[in-house]
Amino acid sequence: MPGRMALIPFIDPHVHADSRSGEELGRLRAAGCEGVAIVAGAAGGFSCPEGLYDYFRRLDRLDRRKVERSGLRAWVALGVHPAGIPDAGLDALEDGLGEALRAHGAQALGEIGLERCDEREQRLLLRELELAAELGLPAIVHTPREDKARALGLSLEILSRSGLDPERVLLDHLDEQTLELAEGSGCWLGLSVHPAKLDPERAAAIVDGRGPERIVVDSDCGANPSWLFALPAAISAMQDLSVPDAAIRAAVHDHALRFLGELAGET
Repeated sequence: MPGRMALIPFIDPHVHADSRSGEELGRLRAAGCEGVAIVAGAAGGFSCPEGLYDYFRRLDRLDRRKVERSGLRAWVALGVHPAGIPDAGLDALEDGLGEALRAHGAQALGEIGLERCDEREQRLLLRELELAAELGLPAIVHTPREDKARALGLSLEILSRSGLDPERVLLDHLDEQTLELAEGSGCWLGLSVHPAKLDPERAAAIVDGRGPERIVVDSDCGANPSWLFALPAAISAMQDLSVPDAAIRAAVHDHALRFLGELAGET
Protein backbone atom coordinates (compact mmCIF):
# COMPACT_ATOMS: atom_id res chain seq x y z
CA MET A 1 0.00 0.00 0.00
CA PRO A 2 1.35 3.51 -0.71
CA GLY A 3 2.78 5.10 2.42
CA ARG A 4 0.55 8.16 2.39
CA MET A 5 -2.60 6.03 2.34
CA ALA A 6 -1.84 4.69 5.82
CA LEU A 7 -2.04 8.24 7.20
CA ILE A 8 -5.82 8.35 6.65
CA PRO A 9 -7.74 5.76 8.67
CA PHE A 10 -11.24 4.79 7.62
CA ILE A 11 -14.52 3.39 8.93
CA ASP A 12 -16.67 1.31 6.56
CA PRO A 13 -20.34 1.73 7.56
CA HIS A 14 -21.74 -0.84 5.11
CA VAL A 15 -20.20 -4.33 5.16
CA HIS A 16 -22.03 -7.64 4.84
CA ALA A 17 -19.61 -9.37 7.16
CA ASP A 18 -21.51 -12.66 7.12
CA SER A 19 -20.09 -13.10 3.60
CA ARG A 20 -16.48 -12.22 4.48
CA SER A 21 -13.84 -14.22 6.31
CA GLY A 22 -11.89 -13.26 9.39
CA GLU A 23 -8.74 -13.33 7.28
CA GLU A 24 -10.21 -10.75 4.88
CA LEU A 25 -11.28 -8.56 7.78
CA GLY A 26 -7.75 -8.74 9.18
CA ARG A 27 -6.40 -7.58 5.84
CA LEU A 28 -8.87 -4.70 5.94
CA ARG A 29 -7.55 -3.69 9.36
CA ALA A 30 -3.98 -3.80 8.04
CA ALA A 31 -5.05 -1.41 5.25
CA GLY A 32 -6.13 1.23 7.78
CA CYS A 33 -9.68 0.26 8.69
CA GLU A 34 -10.67 1.01 12.29
CA GLY A 35 -14.18 -0.45 12.29
CA VAL A 36 -17.13 -1.62 10.22
CA ALA A 37 -20.89 -1.65 10.48
CA ILE A 38 -22.12 -5.21 10.02
CA VAL A 39 -25.22 -4.66 7.89
CA ALA A 40 -28.08 -7.11 7.35
CA GLY A 41 -28.44 -7.83 3.66
CA ALA A 42 -30.73 -9.52 1.19
CA ALA A 43 -30.09 -13.03 2.46
CA GLY A 44 -33.52 -13.93 1.07
CA GLY A 45 -35.36 -17.19 1.33
CA PHE A 46 -37.10 -16.38 4.61
CA SER A 47 -40.47 -18.10 4.78
CA CYS A 48 -41.46 -16.36 8.02
CA PRO A 49 -40.21 -13.73 10.48
CA GLU A 50 -38.56 -16.37 12.71
CA GLY A 51 -36.09 -17.21 9.94
CA LEU A 52 -35.17 -13.55 9.66
CA TYR A 53 -34.65 -13.34 13.43
CA ASP A 54 -32.30 -16.33 13.26
CA TYR A 55 -30.28 -14.37 10.70
CA PHE A 56 -30.19 -11.39 13.08
CA ARG A 57 -28.92 -13.71 15.83
CA ARG A 58 -26.11 -14.90 13.58
CA LEU A 59 -25.01 -11.33 12.76
CA ASP A 60 -25.04 -10.35 16.44
CA ARG A 61 -23.40 -13.42 17.94
CA LEU A 62 -21.10 -14.79 15.25
CA ASP A 63 -20.23 -11.96 12.91
CA ARG A 64 -19.82 -9.35 15.62
CA ARG A 65 -17.24 -11.60 17.32
CA LYS A 66 -15.53 -12.34 14.01
CA VAL A 67 -15.10 -8.63 13.28
CA GLU A 68 -13.86 -7.87 16.79
CA ARG A 69 -11.39 -10.78 16.73
CA SER A 70 -9.95 -9.20 13.59
CA GLY A 71 -9.07 -6.13 15.63
CA LEU A 72 -11.87 -3.96 14.24
CA ARG A 73 -14.61 -2.13 16.06
CA ALA A 74 -18.03 -3.53 15.20
CA TRP A 75 -21.46 -1.93 14.96
CA VAL A 76 -24.40 -4.20 14.10
CA ALA A 77 -27.16 -2.85 11.83
CA LEU A 78 -30.26 -5.04 11.63
CA GLY A 79 -33.30 -4.62 9.43
CA VAL A 80 -35.25 -6.07 6.54
CA HIS A 81 -33.66 -5.52 3.14
CA PRO A 82 -36.49 -5.01 0.64
CA ALA A 83 -35.26 -8.02 -1.33
CA GLY A 84 -35.35 -10.16 1.82
CA ILE A 85 -38.88 -9.56 3.11
CA PRO A 86 -40.26 -12.91 4.39
CA ASP A 87 -42.77 -14.61 2.13
CA ALA A 88 -45.49 -14.58 4.81
CA GLY A 89 -46.25 -12.97 8.14
CA LEU A 90 -45.86 -9.27 7.41
CA ASP A 91 -48.26 -8.33 10.22
CA ALA A 92 -46.34 -10.50 12.69
CA LEU A 93 -43.05 -9.07 11.44
CA GLU A 94 -44.20 -5.51 12.06
CA ASP A 95 -45.39 -6.47 15.53
CA GLY A 96 -42.25 -8.37 16.55
CA LEU A 97 -39.47 -6.49 14.83
CA GLY A 98 -38.82 -4.00 17.60
CA GLU A 99 -38.29 -6.73 20.17
CA ALA A 100 -36.01 -8.62 17.78
CA LEU A 101 -33.88 -5.52 17.27
CA ARG A 102 -33.50 -5.10 21.02
CA ALA A 103 -32.83 -8.79 21.63
CA HIS A 104 -30.05 -8.96 19.06
CA GLY A 105 -28.21 -5.79 19.97
CA ALA A 106 -29.04 -3.57 16.99
CA GLN A 107 -27.01 -0.35 16.99
CA ALA A 108 -28.61 0.82 13.75
CA LEU A 109 -31.38 -0.24 11.37
CA GLY A 110 -30.18 -1.44 8.02
CA GLU A 111 -30.14 -2.20 5.30
CA ILE A 112 -33.72 -1.07 4.79
CA GLY A 113 -35.41 0.71 1.88
CA LEU A 114 -37.21 0.11 -1.39
CA GLU A 115 -36.42 -2.15 -4.34
CA ARG A 116 -39.62 -2.60 -6.38
CA CYS A 117 -41.42 0.21 -4.51
CA ASP A 118 -44.54 -1.92 -3.98
CA GLU A 119 -47.02 -1.47 -1.13
CA ARG A 120 -45.42 -4.14 1.12
CA GLU A 121 -41.99 -2.51 0.86
CA GLN A 122 -43.35 0.98 1.53
CA ARG A 123 -45.38 -0.22 4.52
CA LEU A 124 -42.40 -2.01 6.07
CA LEU A 125 -40.01 0.88 5.42
CA LEU A 126 -42.33 3.26 7.28
CA ARG A 127 -42.51 0.85 10.23
CA GLU A 128 -38.73 0.44 10.33
CA LEU A 129 -38.10 4.19 10.21
CA GLU A 130 -40.65 4.64 13.00
CA LEU A 131 -38.79 1.99 15.02
CA ALA A 132 -35.50 3.78 14.44
CA ALA A 133 -37.08 6.94 15.87
CA GLU A 134 -38.57 5.04 18.83
CA LEU A 135 -35.30 3.24 19.63
CA GLY A 136 -33.05 6.25 19.02
CA LEU A 137 -31.06 4.46 16.30
CA PRO A 138 -29.64 5.60 12.95
CA ALA A 139 -30.91 3.99 9.74
CA ILE A 140 -29.09 2.90 6.57
CA VAL A 141 -31.51 3.28 3.65
CA HIS A 142 -30.88 1.33 0.44
CA THR A 143 -31.60 2.78 -2.99
CA PRO A 144 -31.94 0.30 -5.87
CA ARG A 145 -30.04 0.08 -9.13
CA GLU A 146 -33.22 0.42 -11.22
CA ASP A 147 -35.58 3.41 -10.98
CA LYS A 148 -33.29 4.87 -8.31
CA ALA A 149 -34.66 8.43 -8.43
CA ARG A 150 -38.27 7.29 -7.96
CA ALA A 151 -37.32 5.00 -5.08
CA LEU A 152 -35.34 7.79 -3.43
CA GLY A 153 -38.23 10.23 -3.75
CA LEU A 154 -40.65 7.72 -2.21
CA SER A 155 -38.18 6.94 0.57
CA LEU A 156 -37.85 10.63 1.45
CA GLU A 157 -41.63 11.03 1.49
CA ILE A 158 -41.95 8.02 3.83
CA LEU A 159 -39.15 9.41 6.02
CA SER A 160 -41.07 12.68 6.36
CA ARG A 161 -43.99 10.73 7.90
CA SER A 162 -41.89 8.55 10.20
CA GLY A 163 -40.79 10.96 12.93
CA LEU A 164 -37.13 10.06 12.41
CA ASP A 165 -34.71 12.99 12.21
CA PRO A 166 -33.03 13.01 8.76
CA GLU A 167 -29.75 13.57 10.63
CA ARG A 168 -30.01 9.90 11.68
CA VAL A 169 -30.42 8.59 8.10
CA LEU A 170 -27.80 7.49 5.59
CA LEU A 171 -29.20 7.43 2.05
CA ASP A 172 -26.94 4.87 0.47
CA HIS A 173 -25.81 3.89 -3.04
CA LEU A 174 -26.38 7.39 -4.41
CA ASP A 175 -24.98 8.44 -7.78
CA GLU A 176 -24.40 11.80 -9.45
CA GLN A 177 -28.09 12.23 -10.33
CA THR A 178 -29.70 11.07 -7.09
CA LEU A 179 -27.12 12.92 -5.01
CA GLU A 180 -28.58 16.17 -6.32
CA LEU A 181 -32.09 15.02 -5.37
CA ALA A 182 -30.93 14.04 -1.86
CA GLU A 183 -28.87 17.19 -1.21
CA GLY A 184 -31.56 19.15 0.63
CA SER A 185 -32.94 16.25 2.65
CA GLY A 186 -30.72 16.73 5.71
CA CYS A 187 -29.66 13.07 5.46
CA TRP A 188 -26.16 11.69 5.15
CA LEU A 189 -25.23 11.01 1.52
CA GLY A 190 -23.80 7.54 0.91
CA LEU A 191 -21.39 6.77 -1.93
CA SER A 192 -20.86 3.02 -2.37
CA VAL A 193 -17.55 2.21 -4.05
CA HIS A 194 -18.63 -1.05 -5.65
CA PRO A 195 -18.45 -2.69 -9.11
CA ALA A 196 -22.20 -2.26 -9.64
CA LYS A 197 -22.36 1.28 -8.25
CA LEU A 198 -19.45 3.77 -8.23
CA ASP A 199 -15.84 3.13 -9.10
CA PRO A 200 -13.20 4.87 -6.94
CA GLU A 201 -12.58 7.58 -9.53
CA ARG A 202 -16.25 8.58 -9.75
CA ALA A 203 -16.58 8.72 -5.97
CA ALA A 204 -13.40 10.78 -5.73
CA ALA A 205 -14.62 13.18 -8.43
CA ILE A 206 -17.85 13.76 -6.48
CA VAL A 207 -15.96 14.63 -3.29
CA ASP A 208 -13.52 16.79 -5.24
CA GLY A 209 -16.30 18.60 -7.09
CA ARG A 210 -18.76 19.36 -4.28
CA GLY A 211 -16.68 18.94 -1.16
CA PRO A 212 -17.14 16.31 1.56
CA GLU A 213 -20.17 17.88 3.29
CA ARG A 214 -22.47 15.08 4.56
CA ILE A 215 -20.71 12.53 2.32
CA VAL A 216 -20.13 9.02 3.71
CA VAL A 217 -18.09 6.61 1.59
CA ASP A 218 -18.69 2.86 2.03
CA SER A 219 -18.06 -0.40 0.19
CA ASP A 220 -21.32 -2.45 0.33
CA CYS A 221 -18.84 -5.32 0.47
CA GLY A 222 -20.46 -8.77 0.58
CA ALA A 223 -21.00 -12.04 -1.27
CA ASN A 224 -21.61 -10.53 -4.70
CA PRO A 225 -18.66 -9.16 -6.66
CA SER A 226 -17.35 -6.27 -4.57
CA TRP A 227 -14.11 -4.60 -3.55
CA LEU A 228 -12.69 -5.44 -0.12
CA PHE A 229 -10.32 -2.47 -0.44
CA ALA A 230 -12.92 -0.07 -1.84
CA LEU A 231 -12.18 2.66 0.69
CA PRO A 232 -8.38 2.57 0.32
CA ALA A 233 -8.92 2.77 -3.45
CA ALA A 234 -11.23 5.78 -3.00
CA ILE A 235 -8.69 7.43 -0.69
CA SER A 236 -5.97 6.93 -3.30
CA ALA A 237 -8.21 8.33 -6.05
CA MET A 238 -8.98 11.41 -3.95
CA GLN A 239 -5.30 11.93 -3.25
CA ASP A 240 -4.63 11.75 -6.99
CA LEU A 241 -7.06 14.68 -7.35
CA SER A 242 -5.29 16.56 -4.53
CA VAL A 243 -8.34 16.52 -2.28
CA PRO A 244 -7.15 17.83 1.12
CA ASP A 245 -6.46 15.17 3.71
CA ALA A 246 -9.02 16.69 6.10
CA ALA A 247 -11.74 16.40 3.45
CA ILE A 248 -10.78 12.80 2.69
CA ARG A 249 -10.82 11.87 6.37
CA ALA A 250 -14.25 13.46 6.76
CA ALA A 251 -15.69 11.40 3.89
CA VAL A 252 -14.13 8.06 4.85
CA HIS A 253 -13.95 8.26 8.64
CA ASP A 254 -15.41 11.15 10.62
CA HIS A 255 -18.82 11.33 8.97
CA ALA A 256 -19.37 7.60 9.44
CA LEU A 257 -18.68 8.01 13.15
CA ARG A 258 -21.03 10.99 13.36
CA PHE A 259 -23.78 9.09 11.56
CA LEU A 260 -23.34 6.19 13.99
CA GLY A 261 -23.59 8.61 16.91
CA GLU A 262 -19.98 8.25 18.00
CA LEU A 263 -18.60 11.69 17.17
CA ALA A 264 -20.02 15.18 17.51
CA GLY A 265 -19.07 18.08 15.28
CA GLU A 266 -19.65 19.75 11.96
CA THR A 267 -20.83 17.80 8.95
